Amino acid sequence: MQGIEPLVMPNTANILLSHNPNTFDRAAEMGIDLTLAGHTHGGQVTLDFIHPGLSPSQLITPYVRGWFQKGDAQLYVNRGIGILGVPARFGARPEITVLELTRT
Repeated sequence: MQGIEPLVMPNTANILLSHNPNTFDRAAEMGIDLTLAGHTHGGQVTLDFIHPGLSPSQLITPYVRGWFQKGDAQLYVNRGIGILGVPARFGARPEITVLELTRT
């Protein structure tokens, strides 16, 4: 995220497409309105039968899947359609997201 500060423009929507959702904290500090990320495959394996939203991916990020907000900044982490390592998904169905951005 070094060197992108000059790209953040006031009075317009700033959107960051980032593979890793861990960039969200810095993006929110910089005034980026919306960050779109993936990386975790929605957890690929979730243990919802033990606790809702429980996933080993939480060991690397608090942003495993879905919407998050910090102040005025928002993050959406897509579950994607791929896998990492073992060719299986458990409790993290594949996802293709369609977002409609509107002016408020």
